[in-house]
Amino acid sequence: MSKLWGPFIGIVLLVTGCSTMEKSIDSEVNNGLLYGSGNKSNNGYRSEEAKQFIEFCVELDNQDDRLKNKDNKTLYLNIDPQLWNPEPIYDSRSAIAKDVVNFRKLDGGAKEADPWAKLYKKIIAKADSKYPQGWDENTIFIDPDLNGFGPWQNAWLLYEGRGTFKGAYAIAIRGTVVSNSPSTSEDAFFHPVSARNFLSKAVQFADSDNASLHSGFAHATFTLLLDDRYGILRALNNKEIPANSRLYVIGHSQGAAMATIVHAFMYYAMRNEEATSQPVFGLKGMGYRLKSYGFAQPKPGNYAFSSDFARITQNEDNAIVINNYIDPVPKVPLTLQSTGDLDNDFKGSSFLVSAVHFVSGFGSTFRGVVSFFAEPFVKKSATGYSYFYNYENIKPIGNDTTASSWDFVPAGHVLMVFGTPGDPSDPFLQHHATTYRTLIGEQLKD
Repeated sequence: MSKLWGPFIGIVLLVTGCSTMEKSIDSEVNNGLLYGSGNKSNNGYRSEEAKQFIEFCVELDNQDDRLKNKDNKTLYLNIDPQLWNPEPIYDSRSAIAKDVVNFRKLDGGAKEADPWAKLYKKIIAKADSKYPQGWDENTIFIDPDLNGFGPWQNAWLLYEGRGTFKGAYAIAIRGTVVSNSPSTSEDAFFHPVSARNFLSKAVQFADSDNASLHSGFAHATFTLLLDDRYGILRALNNKEIPANSRLYVIGHSQGAAMATIVHAFMYYAMRNEEATSQPVFGLKGMGYRLKSYGFAQPKPGNYAFSSDFARITQNEDNAIVINNYIDPVPKVPLTLQSTGDLDNDFKGSSFLVSAVHFVSGFGSTFRGVVSFFAEPFVKKSATGYSYFYNYENIKPIGNDTTASSWDFVPAGHVLMVFGTPGDPSDPFLQHHATTYRTLIGEQLKD
């Protein structure tokens, strides 16, 4: 009977699609961290921070609502000008708007040779269709359907602190633009990819071999960081953000998941560059003191990624996530856990361990195949939009590894706010940045 037990369970799990995880054994992770990117004097949730940072998200994520309701003051940025300069020192939306208008004036070879030509042409075609009576730079700037960059039409802002935040900077990342199909496609491409090296051996989001990320979020974050005209690293370099500055990374919704991934990248990039004589990203010696705030965070990766992220953030408590318990977005992508997700936790050569490893192999093919076929499509759809920062140091670009663990979980120190159920006309009312603004003000105190 015992000879039939393993295969029988395996067949059952294969049919139900329960077993998923790749078989690779996790690399040994050094628990004694040699580098810390946080600041223990500024650890944990702070209401003064959260109340200001949700305003940056309102500025980015309510731009479409402002187009329809210009007089609704609740849809506008409302920060304390004594704490943060209300005018961002970098705004990718403004940069895109200016460059699209200038590109439209070009002729011939100069236009075709621009590495961002594919992006600009798509924006111009959409603007011509949406505004047949004509459009200008301001039209592009105020319309989130038109002012994003990269294949997924992302946008971000860089703010500078004042008063008690003097010397601090904040990166704010836009969430999903529902009316923009590239932006919503980013959410839909949820199959997992390896977080250890992504598209380039130099790009690292985790130490764990078994850590995987939501593919759409990973691809979009790669471009958000590395676009050589509108990306985060280019702007930090151009704006000469001083070494050892407090650097906050903030996002709402899709932007919250990306903020988590940006936080992970910045940690590993700075750590790795301190240990090499050939830095890749120009971050050696910068020592930014990182802290992230994610509002309405969809799950950015699997349990192994979340664990890896906790390892680099929980001691300094510098990764705060605030979710509304009746907001549906933090519950996606749906977690499809499996015996395969336990595979790496069982060590040794006993019968039980061997049986777990045997069973975990069944079903992984199915989910692995999904990633195998989906990932080339995502990579192809992402090509040709830009030139990458420090390209000579990070090429060749395009090598990534798919995964089969769909054990998606939140990442960071999660705090909950509690919306009030009702019968709203907008089914996503509990998800809006303005709703989070209200709930944080009412429920989260220091």
